[in-house]
Amino acid sequence: MNHVTPRIWIAVWFAFVLPRTIVAQTEDLELLPPVEVTESQVLGEEPVFLPNEPNWTRPTTWFASPLWDFTYELGINGSTGNAEALSILTSANLKKETDLTALTMGLTYAKTQAQGVETQHYAIFNSRWDYKVNDRWFFYNKNTIEYDEFKAFDLRLVLSGGLGYHLIKNDHTTLTGRLGSGVSREFGGPDEDWIPEANFGADFEHKLTERQKVAATVDYYPEWSNFADYRLVTNAYWELLLDGEHNLSLKVGVIDRYDSTPNGRKPNDVDYFLTLLWKM
Repeated sequence: MNHVTPRIWIAVWFAFVLPRTIVAQTEDLELLPPVEVTESQVLGEEPVFLPNEPNWTRPTTWFASPLWDFTYELGINGSTGNAEALSILTSANLKKETDLTALTMGLTYAKTQAQGVETQHYAIFNSRWDYKVNDRWFFYNKNTIEYDEFKAFDLRLVLSGGLGYHLIKNDHTTLTGRLGSGVSREFGGPDEDWIPEANFGADFEHKLTERQKVAATVDYYPEWSNFADYRLVTNAYWELLLDGEHNLSLKVGVIDRYDSTPNGRKPNDVDYFLTLLWKM
């Protein structure tokens, strides 16, 4: 009897339980669509895919190449013998331009010694951010930090902004006018007040040949309370491409900084320079 009972249970399982299990699994398989049915036929409409819109705050986009252009230039002049002299001028610039904005930042440093006596030592940082309204009009923000051991102050800060317009803009020539307002302040000098100023500026660049170009930037800063008190900053240069493969150029130019209120110092500082420039 004990040997017959297991055989009866096995027979019952094959007769009743197994068939019902197979039927249930078959019904589940029938719920799946046939292999040849497409996704749109199952869902009833075409799937919608949202485009991957760029995010300007993403570091991988903001700092990705080739959006940033970097240039570095260096010029050294020296002599030894009856006269000892050494002069150095170096500059580094960053530029990024998109369809909507343009950002430039630059640092210039110069130092000169003659007979062991320092005769020149200054550093100037400039930044400018443009927001393009259309192909011609744009808003701009322009800031300057100036350090000069031979000025009557330790540091000068200039903040300005306004509206700009491209008078000429083509593949060979760009001429831009700017009109704005701002403030400036000299730290460590006889006058440390914030001075409201106007800003009238112009930018010019012309491509002479495939290897040569000339450019100039002029900024005029008169005081709103008295236009006879003003500063005029000019930077002009000629650039010649020497090696296109390595982006090496020769640059010759002049930087003129005029201040009508020098506080006992000379009003005009003119620096001539010849540098080698690398573009990356």
